[in-house]
Amino acid sequence: MAIKSKGKTKQRSVARGPRREPVPVPKPFAQRRWVQLVSMVIVGVLVTLFVFWAWHGWRTYRANDRAAHELSTRQAALSQWKAILESQISNVGQLQSNVPPIIASDITAAVQALTAKKTVATKAADLTSSSKALANVAKQVDNFDLAGTITEQGFDLGASTALTSSKSELVAGLQLYADAGNLAVLAMNAQGSERAKLASQAQSLVQSASTLIEAGWNGYASTLSANGLAPGGQPPAGLGGSGLGSGLPAGGG
Repeated sequence: MAIKSKGKTKQRSVARGPRREPVPVPKPFAQRRWVQLVSMVIVGVLVTLFVFWAWHGWRTYRANDRAAHELSTRQAALSQWKAILESQISNVGQLQSNVPPIIASDITAAVQALTAKKTVATKAADLTSSSKALANVAKQVDNFDLAGTITEQGFDLGASTALTSSKSELVAGLQLYADAGNLAVLAMNAQGSERAKLASQAQSLVQSASTLIEAGWNGYASTLSANGLAPGGQPPAGLGGSGLGSGLPAGGG
C-alpha cells in the first residue's frame, strides 16, 4: 500500500495567453507625408496665382495710367488747335458740332442767284467784305503751327496725317469761298455771256469749297472724338449727320 507524501502539492503552471505585439499609434492626419506634399503643392499654386494676379494688376494699372497720361497730353495739344480753328470759323460761319459748319451762306446764295439769272439780294460791297473775311480766316488758320503742336504728343501716324490733312482741306475750302465771292462780284458787274461765265466759275468754286470744308471738318471732328473731345456748337434741330452744312443744298447744286 502506497504511502502518501505529506509534503506540499506541486502546483501546475497555467499556460499563458499569446503575447500581443505593440500596436503603433496612427499619425495625425496633418502629419502624414502625402498630406504635407499635397498641401505644399496647393500652397505653391496659390502663391503663384497670387503673384501672377498682383503682377497683372500692377501692369494693368501702369498701362491705364500711361494711357490716361498720353490721352491728357493729346487733349492738351488738340485743345490749342480747337481754340484757334473754331474761333476763326465762328467769325465767318456757324458751328454745328460734328456736322460741318455753315460758311459763306451769303456768297453761296449770291452765286446760286447769278447762275439762275436772278437778282442778287446781297450787295457787292457786302460780298467783297465777306470774301476778305474768309481770306483772313484762311490765313490765320494756315499760320497755326499744327504740325509742331502735335509732334511728340502721343499721336500716331494716322491721327497726325488726318489732322494735317483736315487743316489743309479747311484752309483750301475757306480760300475757295473767298475766291467765289470775288468772282460773284465780278459777275454782278458783267453782262451777257461774261456774266454767265463768271457765275459758272464761281459756282464750281463754291462746290469745291463745300466738299473741302466737309472733308476737313469730318477729319477734324473724328480725331477729336477719338480723343474724348468734341467740336463746338450744337447741331440744329432736325439736322442729322448728312448734308454739306456749308451753305449749299444737300444736292450740291
